[in-house]
Amino acid sequence: MRNFLWCVVAGTVLLLSACGDDDVGNAGSGGSAGSAGFAGFAGTGGGSGGASGVGATGGDGGTAGSGATGGTGDGPWSVPALPFHVTPGTPFNAPARQWSFVGFPESKCANGTPTGIAVNPIENAVGVLVFMQGGGACWDAETCLVLKASVHLEDTVGESVVLGEAAGLSGLFDHDNVLNPFRQYAYVYMPYCTGDLHSGSQAQVYNAGTGAGDVTIQHHGGRNVELYLERLIATFPSVDRVVVSGISAGGFGATLNWWRYQGAFPNARVDILDDAGLMVDAPDTRWSAMHDAWAMAVPPGCDDCDERASAWLPFYGAHLIAPRRYALTAFLGDAVIGSYFGLSAAQIETQMLALRAGAAANQKTFFLPGTLHSVIAEGTTTMTSDGTSLLPWVLQFASDDPNWNHAGP
Repeated sequence: MRNFLWCVVAGTVLLLSACGDDDVGNAGSGGSAGSAGFAGFAGTGGGSGGASGVGATGGDGGTAGSGATGGTGDGPWSVPALPFHVTPGTPFNAPARQWSFVGFPESKCANGTPTGIAVNPIENAVGVLVFMQGGGACWDAETCLVLKASVHLEDTVGESVVLGEAAGLSGLFDHDNVLNPFRQYAYVYMPYCTGDLHSGSQAQVYNAGTGAGDVTIQHHGGRNVELYLERLIATFPSVDRVVVSGISAGGFGATLNWWRYQGAFPNARVDILDDAGLMVDAPDTRWSAMHDAWAMAVPPGCDDCDERASAWLPFYGAHLIAPRRYALTAFLGDAVIGSYFGLSAAQIETQMLALRAGAAANQKTFFLPGTLHSVIAEGTTTMTSDGTSLLPWVLQFASDDPNWNHAGP
């Protein structure tokens, strides 16, 4: 069944375990059959085939695009307390209403090879809609080398892989759907191949003690995002709004990089649509271990963000204020998040309800009971206990409906 939001049935599935199983296992990779990943942060699903190298062959020489240069200094949406800026790079031109590959030679996947993004522009774009791919995480020798608990850790994620995965996006990424509130937006697909929730900035050398010796993993996801933003702001300097979406590990990536996107686009409002990227606290020091392994960049002034995932949204609530919007969809007893963070269903529910109780006015939640993972995967007619359906709730988020509110238990 075709999912209006993100999922399709035609071969390529980009919803991590959302379109597959939630079993614990090794993470899937491009060209495989949609296998589930460590703690349920699953692989990308089949259909993308092998690697093809990285270059600008798919992304230049087109007809669309937003034109000249853009600055990332002060603007109407600047947040002085979060002084993040990027230097605009070279704008790219790509054909309108189709996916094209843009290579970034300085980007790095876990195995050290470069990657890129897929872009699908439209004439006179009023906004940019980004999808950040999910697919697990790893932060030590066991998770990176033994469990291989993140997608694309050993892959070359080149043009054919990226375009194959981007081709699976539909619904909100459909320029021809008259019901789509984002039909006049440019679309961007960001692959995930660094094992760090799109947040890292350093390499780590791991040794699993199996005789294979030292293995270097490039946790370069946060730096990749910065590289992408340099060219995105140059290409789309005049858009009014940027919406960053993602599911599971991609939802974490959207949340962890909100401050970066807003700093890079000072003339645009930046909103987040996070499905199953639950900012919960593990009972141990796991979040700190991830932070240290990846050299995760945290927003200036968020003193606890390196130690507690739960510190991020309250901090954003004080700085990335309305009319910006943050939407979170989640199952209250998410077993995927539970195994990933070492939490029971009851512990996750307690933390999620506390998050809702303390949420800022521009942060809203769509909660469902149960232990499933992605809400999006359950379909657009999925309904909460208070009778709210998912699709109308997302459309309220997108259209700035003043009646948009928390939904579910």
